[in-house]
Amino acid sequence: MNRRALVLGTASGLLYGGWAFFANHGAGMPAGLRAAAVQFLLSFGATAVLTLAMDAILARRLRAGAIVAAVVPITLLAVVFATAHALAGTPHVLATIAPSYGIGLVFCTVYVRARRAAVARETCPSPAGRQV
Repeated sequence: MNRRALVLGTASGLLYGGWAFFANHGAGMPAGLRAAAVQFLLSFGATAVLTLAMDAILARRLRAGAIVAAVVPITLLAVVFATAHALAGTPHVLATIAPSYGIGLVFCTVYVRARRAAVARETCPSPAGRQV
């Protein structure tokens, strides 16, 4: 696993794990901590996998690579989440996953744009004699 995937996964885990604790601590400290731990692991795993998948797609330098990298991994992850919720009997699956899909799609789009910009800076040296 690369450093970006670890850092982004950890940040996501802390953010959403913290939210899960806040949302569940009213049921007692053990319930809040359990929810935080589960959500940390899920968010860390999902974000790390998304990051690795986007990096792998971008590395292939496909013509439509940016669009594919931004849309396909998050959509496949949404299918996994929807399937898990359907199997668990969640009554409103699409309403349940829609916010995380929307936030995930924004994250993926921003990440892909940032990675492409970083690669462009690395591969395009500044003109000779020009101070940067």
